[in-house]
Parts: sequence; C-alpha cells; structure tokens
Amino acid sequence: MRRRTMLALTAAAAAAVLLPGLPAVARTQAETVAFLDGLVRTHVQPRFAALAAATADLVPRLERFCAAPDAAGLDAARAGYHAAMDAWAGAQHLRSGPLLLEMRSDRIAFWPERRNIVARQLGQVLKGQDAKLLEPGALRKQSAAVQGLTALERLLFDEDVTLASFGNDAAGRFRCGLAVAVAGNVAELAAAVRDGWGELTPHLLAGEATSVGATPEAAAENLYASLVTMAQIVADQKLRFPMGDSADDTKPSLAEATRSGRSMRSIALNLAAMRAMVLGENGGPGYAALLPDDETGRAAAAAAATAFGDAVAAADAVTVPFLQAIADPAQRPAVEAVRLATKTVQAVLVQTFPPLIGVALGFNELDGD
Repeated sequence: MRRRTMLALTAAAAAAVLLPGLPAVARTQAETVAFLDGLVRTHVQPRFAALAAATADLVPRLERFCAAPDAAGLDAARAGYHAAMDAWAGAQHLRSGPLLLEMRSDRIAFWPERRNIVARQLGQVLKGQDAKLLEPGALRKQSAAVQGLTALERLLFDEDVTLASFGNDAAGRFRCGLAVAVAGNVAELAAAVRDGWGELTPHLLAGEATSVGATPEAAAENLYASLVTMAQIVADQKLRFPMGDSADDTKPSLAEATRSGRSMRSIALNLAAMRAMVLGENGGPGYAALLPDDETGRAAAAAAATAFGDAVAAADAVTVPFLQAIADPAQRPAVEAVRLATKTVQAVLVQTFPPLIGVALGFNELDGD
C-alpha cells in the first residue's frame, strides 16, 4: 500500500497567503473556459502526445535489439528510454485527470521507491521467468512496481547489466522480452492518458464535470494545485530527501533515476515544464495570463519568470552525477542551489500567484511509499 503524506501547506498557511487588501478576482465561467481551452490545446495535450509518441517509439527499438542483441542496439534502446523519460518529466506535473485514474502515474513510473520494492519484485520476476508475463496485457495485472519506466531503467542500466545480460541464454532472452513487455505497457498507459484528455476536453469546455474537476473553475484550481504539488516533489522528494543533512548523510536509495544518470536532467525538465504551464507556450496561455493587467500582476509575472529561470539554470549547472554531487562537499553547494531556487519557485506558486489569479489553495497530497 502506498502511504499518503500531506503536502506541507496547511489550511492556516493557505489562508496566510491570501494577502489582505486585494480585491476578489471576478472571472466568468466563459473566461475560465477560454483559459482552459488555450491551456489544454497548447500545453496539456501536446505534452501527453509527446509522451505517447516517445513511449511508442521505445517498443520497436527494444524489439529490434532483442531480435539481434548488439552494442548499437543496446545504445538505441537506452536512448529510447531517455527520450521516454524526457517526455515523462515534461508531463509529470499534470497530475489531475486521466493521469490520476487507474494509478497510471505510478504504473508509468513507480517512484518514489521505498524499501527497494522495484528491485525485489523485479528480481522475483526475472528469477521466475514466467513466459506468460511477456504476453500482451499480462503486466497490467502485476504490481505497479514492475510495470513502468522505473523497472525498465533497472533492466537496461543496473550496474551489473552489460550486453551479455541480453544474450542467447534463457535468462537473457527473458530479460529482453520483459523489457519489451514493460515498454509496451508504458506505451499503452501513455496512449490512454493522451486519449483520455482528448475525450474529456469537449466536456470540460462545455462546463461539465470531468475527472479534472466538477466545474471549469475546479478544473483550473486542480491543475494549478498540480503545479504546487510538483514543486513540492522536486524540492523534497527529488532533492532534500536524498541529499540528507550533509554530504555524510546522503540517502542514495531515495534518489530518482540514478542508474541512468539522469536525476538532474529530469529535475531541469520538470522545472521547465512547470514554467511553461505558468508563463505559457506554443502561443497559448499559462496561469500568468490570469494575473491582473496592472503593476502588481506584471511584477508577479516577472517574479515567476525569474524564479523559474534561476531554478532551471541551477539544475543545468550541475554537471556531475547526482549521487556524486550530493556526497562531495565541493560539489554539493551546486545541488543545494537547485533546491533553494526551487523553494523560491514554491514561494511564487504558493504565496504570490493564488490571491492574484483567484485560486484557493488547501490541502494537497503526495503519494509516497
């Protein structure tokens, strides 16, 4: 069972960010629908389309590799994994709606991983070599821990994995077949999320209840709450928890995607995706479009642009592997700079924007082990 932990934003803190003296934001449902129309068309749907495309491309890469394992094929498979993870990092913040249904987020990438559950369950599957698990649709009946990109990373990047791990013996063939099955499962999940957004959008824009919210106003608030939650995930789960209190107190098992060496890459893409949802992309609106057209609103937009820019730049500046950086007193300050910059992003999202755009923040929850 996944343990539910509360986001560190209490009801009292939520009330505290509603600054005194600011007028209530008056927005018609038609205006909210127009905003959601633009946000979904230019931000939400393109990002889930990219995830579906990247994960679909991963399947034939692995199939070709498994048909005739060689070094070039393994490189291509690993590159496909990185492309899928890039797309996942770019959509991970869109937690409301189809991604939340049927535990799809956990099944696409089971993380945070506590108590080494992916390794334990994946090890059991590899040891058992049950050919039935390689059949189409079989993995969806298994634990989420062996269904997605976290399991695939172990299959492709574990420290003892080499080209020989996918050789012509029974264990190697099963490992390769399992990688293909996992990739196919992730591709199906990503397509379901993409299609789910396509199906619900007309209902959302008609003012009807959807899995994103009971009303357009609720949907806009829930999507915004996803931003707040993602900032918490980056600041705490992806940075503070594995960093520990010092270079001697790191917790490597809590870090994300260290085997593939992309912990900070995913963080930078998370932050860039969140920035796009706030400032807009592809000619569409972000939440900054809901700010008042006055000096206060322009200052808030500028603060968001600066905070996100600083956070992405700080993540890009970490050039050594994450686990090495947090355990090296000389490198650790660069990672700490990312965490502090992300905390500034949190402050903008939690304190600056809500009273100006008419969003009420209450309790938010994170799923943890």
